[in-house]
Amino acid sequence: MDDNLKELAKVIEGAVTELYKDAVSPSIQPIGTMLSYLPRTIRLAFNRWEKWIINGEESLKLTGDLLRERIKEIPEYKLCEPEPYIAIPAIQQLSYCENSDVLRELYANLLASSMNTDTKWNVHPSFVDIIKQLNPDEAKLLKSLLPHTFASHPLLNIKYVHKKNIMHFTAISNFTNVGFDVIENKCNICSYIENIERLKIIEIPTLDPLADKTYESLKENSVLKKLIENVNASGNWLDMFEIRYEYQSFNLTNFGVNFIKISCN
Repeated sequence: MDDNLKELAKVIEGAVTELYKDAVSPSIQPIGTMLSYLPRTIRLAFNRWEKWIINGEESLKLTGDLLRERIKEIPEYKLCEPEPYIAIPAIQQLSYCENSDVLRELYANLLASSMNTDTKWNVHPSFVDIIKQLNPDEAKLLKSLLPHTFASHPLLNIKYVHKKNIMHFTAISNFTNVGFDVIENKCNICSYIENIERLKIIEIPTLDPLADKTYESLKENSVLKKLIENVNASGNWLDMFEIRYEYQSFNLTNFGVNFIKISCN
């Protein structure tokens, strides 16, 4: 495994040293030196779990290829050494991304941003952990928001109200069709929205709806209708209730705008 790890170190180091020869850019040497040590942390973290390490090596290699492309776009005089509190945990977590191109891309973007003097100090340490808490669909959803970072997006809540106004409950909350053209598991969109809200990437203002016509297509959405059918199939007692729609919206927080520009661009 030591030989494999050494080869892996060369891949990551090559993202920088292949582009900038020592004689031309000696200021870049510390980057390659630092990155060459990072795979050791994976060896320590996974110990004897050889399969995970091998998968981690492949993930690191693929991310190294992406990083190499990102670095090509950065002028030499703007290249800098990434902060260890960004680079080390990011590369540690790459071992978990063996089957996700989109998550590897987020890590590569983050690492490249941390090596650019224009963006380095916009890379918050928590961004690394945020990516770890996203699944591939959620990452795709966030990438779809990039051109519309300051826009508000519609949300629907489906409430069941007793016909005699005795009680009511919300059966479906935070439904939207945002990202539907890129995500795979559309029936999970509500939980995706709740997770990225939990991570403070978006906020959902209380009772802040958009224009009524914005929600008409949401009401007719086939996925929403399927979710409602699943609720209705849960018991005959729902005959005593009627469905009401509650209009809401969500928008990116300032923190979320920064995260998307750093990691998804």
